[in-house]
Amino acid sequence: MNNTNEFRWPDGARTVVAVTIHVDGPSVQIGRGENGLGRSSRGRYAIRRGVPRYLEMMSRLNIPATFFVCGYDVETFPDLYRQIATKGYELAAHGYHHENWDLGDTEPALLEQTHRIIVEITGQSPVGWCSPSGRKSAYTLPVLQRLGYIYDASEKDRDEPYFSDDKKNFVILPNNTVSLDDFPVYESGRALASELLDMWRSEYHAISQSEGYLQLTIHPMAGDGSGPPSRAAVVETFLTELKAEPDVHFLNMRDLARHCLNNPHHWAQAT
Repeated sequence: MNNTNEFRWPDGARTVVAVTIHVDGPSVQIGRGENGLGRSSRGRYAIRRGVPRYLEMMSRLNIPATFFVCGYDVETFPDLYRQIATKGYELAAHGYHHENWDLGDTEPALLEQTHRIIVEITGQSPVGWCSPSGRKSAYTLPVLQRLGYIYDASEKDRDEPYFSDDKKNFVILPNNTVSLDDFPVYESGRALASELLDMWRSEYHAISQSEGYLQLTIHPMAGDGSGPPSRAAVVETFLTELKAEPDVHFLNMRDLARHCLNNPHHWAQAT
């Protein structure tokens, strides 16, 4: 498939890379009923150190990024999220309290609430969403589309984008939470940072020879994320190596979704 990728991706690239930063601040702990202190302060680290560290890194490397954000965090730390928007990075929705439980018929109201908070505080109207828990329902996509969203980054069922239905006005941008998402690798796999870097390099090599779609998921928290200096250094090493590749194109998720929507003949629809 690789010999056709140069006709599918922007600027004739063989591989596109979308860096997604899942902030997951104190909203995670508050949603669990924790007080956010002591061992439950990992999310606060993301706000105080992780996000500023990645804002500086992305700016210095001149790499676009998408920040998936929770409504509670945006309304609690408005200045930080205004800074993300002011610097030109995409904000996408990621739940209100990073809900990891079945929302039932309260889901539409929470989707709308988080959307409204992001718009009112940052001035940026999100067009993308990723489930904070992997859960979706019959409510999810209809509500997102009504709010003007154009992509969902929650699925794990393909190696490349696809359309959610035959109307081709909403695109699914799958994520690989097995090996391109730092959190499960650190949390479940108990990997070292050097091991994660080796795995990412292997993934890039294989992807560049096949579909050419790499969505990298970073959590700037402490604990099981890539917020602390040594783990952030590994992220920077990997991104620097990718930037040195002549056939790699970086773009945020919003621009990737728009590219797919503008070139529907390259993408399959859901079966």
